[in-house]
Amino acid sequence: MSNTLRRRYPLIFFVLFYLILTNLTFKDFGETFDESGVYTRGIVLNHYLIHDDFMGFLHKSAPDDGAVIYDHFYSLVLYGLNPNADLDDYHWLNMVFGLLAFIALYELLLSQNQKPLLSLLGPLFLFLIPRFLGDIPANPKDMPFAVFYLLTLSAIYFFHQKPKTHPYVKILVLGLLFGFTQSSRLLGLTLYPVYLLFDLHFFYHSSTHILSKWKKHLLELAATLTLVFIISNFFMVLTWPYLGANYFNHFEELLGIAKNFYWNNNDLFMGQEIPSTHLPWTYLPVWLLITTPLFILFFLASSFIFIKNKMANPLYILMGAAVTVNVAFVLILKPVLYDGLRHFLFLLPILAAIAALSACEWLQQNQRGLLFKIILGLCLFNGLTVVYQMTCLHPYEYIYFNELTGGLRGSQGKFDNDYWGASFKEAVDWLEKNETTDPKKIYKITGSGNSYQIFYYFTPNMKWVDNLKDADYYISYTRDNKQNAVDPSKVIHVVEREGVPLNYIFKLK
Repeated sequence: MSNTLRRRYPLIFFVLFYLILTNLTFKDFGETFDESGVYTRGIVLNHYLIHDDFMGFLHKSAPDDGAVIYDHFYSLVLYGLNPNADLDDYHWLNMVFGLLAFIALYELLLSQNQKPLLSLLGPLFLFLIPRFLGDIPANPKDMPFAVFYLLTLSAIYFFHQKPKTHPYVKILVLGLLFGFTQSSRLLGLTLYPVYLLFDLHFFYHSSTHILSKWKKHLLELAATLTLVFIISNFFMVLTWPYLGANYFNHFEELLGIAKNFYWNNNDLFMGQEIPSTHLPWTYLPVWLLITTPLFILFFLASSFIFIKNKMANPLYILMGAAVTVNVAFVLILKPVLYDGLRHFLFLLPILAAIAALSACEWLQQNQRGLLFKIILGLCLFNGLTVVYQMTCLHPYEYIYFNELTGGLRGSQGKFDNDYWGASFKEAVDWLEKNETTDPKKIYKITGSGNSYQIFYYFTPNMKWVDNLKDADYYISYTRDNKQNAVDPSKVIHVVEREGVPLNYIFKLK
């Protein structure tokens, strides 16, 4: 036990650091566009499961009806832990849940190289990807899916490392984890081909290629995946009323919705406003390239060189299979994409694992010459630069761009930044301190985002109105250039980071 604990001293220090940071910052983050709806449906699902009296979970009222096309298990659990539905507490819970991804990466690296200090590169690399870290507090849709996806991959890896585990234990654990992941997003179904490729790869390299052994293994593999699918779908039926109401028809319908999601809006990509249904195939690769820190990209690219015996490395093969399957999914099925990396946030922990594995193997090589020192120095410098940028962007770390675009400033006018309107909180706070200071006067305010994410922060002397003509103030983020709805001469304050405007406040009267 003492040795087990000692091997995790670096992880313990990281967890303590993370929890301290969480408690210092969880109240800084603003409400994002879809956030209130996610939490509300968790509350309503809780009521439905207890009283069975809300038909809105059984009948779809629109193609994109969020009550039925998603499973709200995660937000249901959040509500159980936060019955007062306090937004800051939701953010704290999200951040604590996100910690599981960092712990999983440490354990994966530790199992691979048996070196505690080097294994810390896993959580450190993920922590230094601002697009992931910045999404943890206020993205209760894609962040849980990313964590569940990584936890499921981790379980697949550890069961492979311990082949003597009782098959029923393996099937039950994988069934539940697959269910958690699929309930977060149906894209979790890609775990089945990932598992299949991973299993067959290592059986092929360990088998004597006797036909009878292949037949036996394929039957066992088919039985395992079938039972995992049954358990995972049973879990989904229990927590997803619409799916349970008519499983076979609704499952097929939900798969179609997931592929062709009803969202037709422009997306700012490489300086052009392009309909989300017509974005080029380069959309995802470009976003990965310009929002991932350069040192992570370096170790990803160098993994083909630094990682020895790649085809025999289970962690590398598993993570590589996950990336390959999901990239192939995008290229072949061409789903509707928007909001940058948001829908593929789950790839970032996987890429962090590959990059950290590459860095671990490179650091263990007995090469300490000038080139080694130069590469190490550049990577450390870039890592410190990322830390500095995250500090400057806080609490909007999720709008980070790397040096390939010239940072956030260089991305202006080319890519969306605060697409989810997290900056409305800061805008309302400024109004409270500088404009709406008379407690006896009622100030009428409207805005361009989701009304809930704005008036949540209102003081008693602020009143939401729907029309510009009735408003004293107009608050607007920059997505779709909605700030242009008002005469620019009426701007009285701009929420910005690194000189880039995120939110405008207009005084209309």
